[in-house]
Amino acid sequence: MLPSVLRRPFRIPGSTTSFLTRMLSSSSASSPTPLLVTPSQVRELLSKRSRDQVVVLDASWHMPNLDPPRNAYDEFRNKRIAGATFWDHDIISTKSDPPVPHNLPSPSLFADACSRLALSPSQHLIFYDTYGVFSSPRALYTFKAFGHNKVSIMDGGLPRWIAEKNPVVSTPPKPINVHEQHNDREASWGPIMSELLYRKRPQVESYFIADIEEHFTEYPEPQLDTSVARDNAEIVANADKGDPSASANVDYVLDARPAGRYHGTDPEPRAGLSSGHIPHSLSLPFGTLLSPKSSTDPYYQTYLPAEELEAKFQEALGKEGWESVKNEERSLVTSCGSGMTAAVVWLGLKIVTEGKARGAVYDESWTGYAAREGAKIEKS
Repeated sequence: MLPSVLRRPFRIPGSTTSFLTRMLSSSSASSPTPLLVTPSQVRELLSKRSRDQVVVLDASWHMPNLDPPRNAYDEFRNKRIAGATFWDHDIISTKSDPPVPHNLPSPSLFADACSRLALSPSQHLIFYDTYGVFSSPRALYTFKAFGHNKVSIMDGGLPRWIAEKNPVVSTPPKPINVHEQHNDREASWGPIMSELLYRKRPQVESYFIADIEEHFTEYPEPQLDTSVARDNAEIVANADKGDPSASANVDYVLDARPAGRYHGTDPEPRAGLSSGHIPHSLSLPFGTLLSPKSSTDPYYQTYLPAEELEAKFQEALGKEGWESVKNEERSLVTSCGSGMTAAVVWLGLKIVTEGKARGAVYDESWTGYAAREGAKIEKS
């Protein structure tokens, strides 16, 4: 559950029809929101549209075995794009048995988090992370799964934003004078709302909390598109059908973990969890879909061009397998350690096929699969 910082009815902002809503109603179906945007495009959007129309969210997440450990929310508080909000994958999630840290949230939890972060279905949401392409696709996938389709990731993330000489805010959010000009207040709403949501005892004055509450939204509870998420029972049943290259009734499963973990030659980062792979799944490490690391400090990576992405998918699936997925004849399910980088491969598929291919994510991924008693684990 989310921290019980505030428990009072949400109040809807005075204006319920944004410029973006009007634009959506007049736009054609042939002009969808781009999945990838560059820092310069983000800067242009932010300069021309208000927070009612475009919201930038830091969706950074770090592996639990880093030494020294990193805390994504603390990093957000100390370096972020002005006005950005933080999306916490671990808090805004449902828990499972075996425990997986960031399964998709329930519809009610998703709506509650969006409301407390002052998000609305009409807004164009742009996600970034501190690696370039790592955890931001998971946030985009989550919103797509709940029907919020005006979503993009900033390709190259915060490091690319910085490398291209764009400004960042490097001080923790703090209370501001509620009587300051609207634009100044608007730049602080995102960070302060994140502070209220994720800090159990936010250091803000009570009058400021009341002011921020005025800008909470009432995000409607959505329905999950179950076609884009697979559970353990579905994965096991699919594996039991046999080799997908021998039967059109079997979905392909691509494993986004590093090859050593897939083959069972390298250990898993989670103690006590066997490495290896799901029977008949294939290996496509998420990093193979990304550019080489930039020479900047910190470095970043971006998605490869679409034609190079397609070559990677064809190499992993074989020509016939790839054509069957590309032509929407069967689904492609992506998996990883805990559902995070599986979304990198899922989004790569959507980029190549312009959103048409039938892609899904095994939400629990390897952590949920291998932790179950009697799980069939292959090593090669």
